[in-house]
Amino acid sequence: MNINDFHIVYISFGSNIGKKLFNIVKALKEIEIQLGRIDKISSLYKTKSWGFNSRDFYNGCLILKTRFSPKLVLKKLKHIELSIGRLKNPSQDYQSREIDLDILFFDQLIVDSNELKIPHPQIAKRNFVLVPMLELSPDLTHPKNNFSIKSLLLKSEDNLEIKKIKNNNFYIPFWERFPFVSIEGNIGAGKSTLSKKFKYHFEIEELKENFTNNPFLKKFYLKPEEFALKTENYFLNDRKNQIIKHFFGFPKRKTVSDFWIGKSLVFAKNNLSKNSYKKLHNDFIKLNRILIHPKIIIYLNQNILQLKKQIAERGRSYEKNISEDYLKSISKGYEFIFDKNQNFILIILTPREVLELKSSQGLERLFRKIINL
Repeated sequence: MNINDFHIVYISFGSNIGKKLFNIVKALKEIEIQLGRIDKISSLYKTKSWGFNSRDFYNGCLILKTRFSPKLVLKKLKHIELSIGRLKNPSQDYQSREIDLDILFFDQLIVDSNELKIPHPQIAKRNFVLVPMLELSPDLTHPKNNFSIKSLLLKSEDNLEIKKIKNNNFYIPFWERFPFVSIEGNIGAGKSTLSKKFKYHFEIEELKENFTNNPFLKKFYLKPEEFALKTENYFLNDRKNQIIKHFFGFPKRKTVSDFWIGKSLVFAKNNLSKNSYKKLHNDFIKLNRILIHPKIIIYLNQNILQLKKQIAERGRSYEKNISEDYLKSISKGYEFIFDKNQNFILIILTPREVLELKSSQGLERLFRKIINL
């Protein structure tokens, strides 16, 4: 199994203890945080307990896109169950639970080991699985018996009542709520690195700035007064064109970008004369009206010494003479523009939080912060 591949995983969820809906929503958030992108969720159903006598369950199913292996998905699901309060059951008997998370299908894999069996061996016997699965993928074929979900439900002998209680909007996955997220920060802050990590974890599209295509950028660093206006005009129009092309016909395309169109004002205000900036600002306002805008901007607020270190490490010759004063002025430009009323959610990470993004724990904390919005 290639680590770079995404996998389609069907997971069932259920709860019959405590605040059942709360437990389920908390579990779904943690699945997004720890495992990847929830692509689709079924409605929520109320069902009688299956295999033992107890309180009614809330049940449903979801489709997850993840890069993790079956064993890691199982391990993380069990960890999520424990974190929500489910106790380990030393026996094999059915029992009530705060949350129950089961892998139903994992691509078209067949796994048969002591710790993990895929597909789940009880799928064909459980209407509380088959009915929500019918919503998600009626024609999905069971890899062992070659029956579709629709066929399995027709053949099912399960007579327990199952009643829809909530449509699938009881939990809106993160990328349905916020389909466009931008990463921003000063030169060398780590925007592209973080953008790639979002793409990798959530299986979304990445919109990368074409800064290397700007024919004036290297000249600007050598002769800023001569090439500033050409550099900033090129960047503004190129960023605009990238956004229009990317979202054309697909305004809700799930996307992370390593730039925000508003950065044009930050750099232009710093690099241009007053009159040139005024003209570019007017052009920006006109262009801005026709663009798709990010719902969330994550700003990497890094200190100047760390920025200098990271700029040196990436080794772009034309950046070697960037001064601390220039970086300070760009940081102040971001502070100024973010102080204005904006139509996006702004998340500012501290220098320490930015450095912690290099670890899986730091990245998970960021995912938890945005998914709990």
